Amino acid sequence: MGKITGMERKEELPPKVLQMYRAVMELIAEGEDLSAISVSTITGRAGIGKGTAYDYFDTKEEIMACALIFYMTEFSQSIRTKLFACEGFEEQINLLLDKLEEKSGKQHCFLRFVHVLTGNSEFSDLVRQKMVCPAFEQNLPLSVFGEVIEQGQRNGEIRRDLPTEYLVYAVVTRLSTYLASIVTEECFHVDSKGLRPYIFRGILEELTVQKKL
Repeated sequence: MGKITGMERKEELPPKVLQMYRAVMELIAEGEDLSAISVSTITGRAGIGKGTAYDYFDTKEEIMACALIFYMTEFSQSIRTKLFACEGFEEQINLLLDKLEEKSGKQHCFLRFVHVLTGNSEFSDLVRQKMVCPAFEQNLPLSVFGEVIEQGQRNGEIRRDLPTEYLVYAVVTRLSTYLASIVTEECFHVDSKGLRPYIFRGILEELTVQKKL
């Protein structure tokens, strides 16, 4: 096959490309400086020859950007399936909070990914370019949350007097606050679990239709 774009389905990718993707995500989870990661670092971790990388990618930045896009797609598809299997908006929010609590390098990967998206580097520009491709649009986290909000509105759970975009960002903001408390709890002695009920209640109070007594 030709050069990899990052929009390929998993079954379309050669095993060596998947090995490089896994290597990139492992390095990010371990806190490696993104600018210091080299092609040889990636291929060494992946257990393949350095020259093999250039069969599929032109640059280190392409490897890393495609890896990030691939795993965001995998996560979006997985979480979408789980969210729409829930019974109602409250259960969906609890599912998202549970996912944030899972102890792994994923929280740090997410925060570093946010840093990449808001950066001014050539690498950040490359990732953003891939994310605005029509083929990727449905996998954007904001698109997934937008579908959740719209479902809740159809079911009469979510209020309709505010723009959907605002409601989506209201959820994202509170979830990001909870994630930040989890990641920094040891450093700043934060009781993240103690904050969870307030995060949960804050989302429901702002977004849901309040029942009249």
